[in-house]
Amino acid sequence: MLESLYIRNLVLVPELHVEFGGGFNTVTGETGAGKSLILGALHLLMGARATAASIRRGAKSCEITGVIRLDDDFRALREDLVKKLEEYGLPPCEENRLLLRRVITESGSRAFINGSPVTAAILKEFGDRLIDIHGPNDSHSLLLPTRQLHLLDLYGGLQSQTTKVVECWTRLTETHRKLQELLAEGLAPEELALLTHQLKEIDQAHLTVEEEIELLERHRLAVNSARRCELAGQLAQGLAQSDQSMVEALVPWIRAAEELAELDPQHAGEFLNRLNLLSEECSSLASELENYASRTDLDEEALHEMDERIELIQKLKRRYGPTLQAVLETAERLRSRLQRAATRTAELKRLREEEAAILQTYQAAAQELSSARQAAALRLSPAIVEKLRKLGFLKAAFEVRLEMAKPSASGIDSCEFFFAPNQGENIAALRHAASSGEVARVMLAIKTVLSEVDDLPILVFDEIDANIGGRTAGAVAAELHAVGTRHQVFSITHLPLIAAAGDSHYLVEKNTEGDRTVTTMRQIHDTDRTAEIVRMLGSTMEDAAAVAHAGEMLAQRS
Repeated sequence: MLESLYIRNLVLVPELHVEFGGGFNTVTGETGAGKSLILGALHLLMGARATAASIRRGAKSCEITGVIRLDDDFRALREDLVKKLEEYGLPPCEENRLLLRRVITESGSRAFINGSPVTAAILKEFGDRLIDIHGPNDSHSLLLPTRQLHLLDLYGGLQSQTTKVVECWTRLTETHRKLQELLAEGLAPEELALLTHQLKEIDQAHLTVEEEIELLERHRLAVNSARRCELAGQLAQGLAQSDQSMVEALVPWIRAAEELAELDPQHAGEFLNRLNLLSEECSSLASELENYASRTDLDEEALHEMDERIELIQKLKRRYGPTLQAVLETAERLRSRLQRAATRTAELKRLREEEAAILQTYQAAAQELSSARQAAALRLSPAIVEKLRKLGFLKAAFEVRLEMAKPSASGIDSCEFFFAPNQGENIAALRHAASSGEVARVMLAIKTVLSEVDDLPILVFDEIDANIGGRTAGAVAAELHAVGTRHQVFSITHLPLIAAAGDSHYLVEKNTEGDRTVTTMRQIHDTDRTAEIVRMLGSTMEDAAAVAHAGEMLAQRS
């Protein structure tokens, strides 16, 4: 139920905060007082198109906020909306309360659910699940054939049958999708040969990611082997293998050190030892360099093999790369596709058999659902006709018609409500047959019959009292009150009988504050409510008979 409505700077409303009760709520006021503004606020809260014309003159923005409590009577709806919140990544409800908010500026509008920004489309999706407005300019959800079919299923208690049909259809469409994808993957002989060749080309190379790094390093060393051999030889020659080597150059110095050691054994012997060690180190280093040079001789055959291997890797990278890892991933994709092609015939046969079996199950479930719908329609039509007679359509005709439709998740039926307001008139689809005032009363009849199963919790009726009075007005009031036992019902009315029947009564007034016109809305009780009923009767509180009549109307409500 709509617990509260906050409006700021909406046309004639500078600021308004109203709390609502459950059951049947009536809204009254003088013609032109601004009752349509309240409807406009609800429309904006439901995601309707917003323009800067909605903003009160002198203000930069306007705001509408509604708090909706998700009651236990609509537990399935509450669970669906909780899932939707999770699906859109929106904050959860606190204490089962949903907060809808709309802010409109000159440059555009913003929408919020539970404090988190959403698109107007998402706001509308939530609003359409919560509020149904029946007015002369509203596109009623009940006029939509899809909604009519849904309500017929609810009325007939066909939830288990509809669930089975939806499940079968989901499986059928998924299996059909897989089958079509597999058919599209079919390979022509030349394509199969190409993919086989490509995979063979990669596999025969026996590639690894680590090999490329190691191979390039080995190749770099091999290419430089000649220069490395030359430099090592030069060093060996310079150290010990020529007449001008360091070893030869040290000979006279060693002799001098020997003579010095003979002259001063105590102090100069160390010099001789160190020169001998230096000569030995040069000889040893020269030997190692010679060995190094012998090992680095250029192996032309090995270098050629490395060149060929590097060229192969580069070629594969150009074709299937750009990296070696990408080449290996391409091989896996080719292998997977070829494996699917190899098993495609068997998989096609399996999917075709599965699709045929699911289709058979779907057709049986859809036919069972269709038969149940026909039976429910035969019960629903006279029940609505009976309600229509109470609402002043004494000779009206109403039919729930089912036609064969293209198979879908809804089954094999399309549904349309047909209506003729008067005897002798051709019956036609409800969305084409009734005037705005008639539609509202037909909607009320349908809502009354479907009250226990209709899953829209908040109903708003505007101008439902058009062209009625007397006994019919009393019947309309009684039916609105009856629907209000499960739903929250709002009726914007000019008829005192309907106004007096409400569990709660709200008065919309237009006043002047300074040089500005202001629309207000407040709940009225006791004397104020009696005075409003008297006004609607066309009298004043000085008229004792009118006051007594108003009192009788209010007493009948309780």
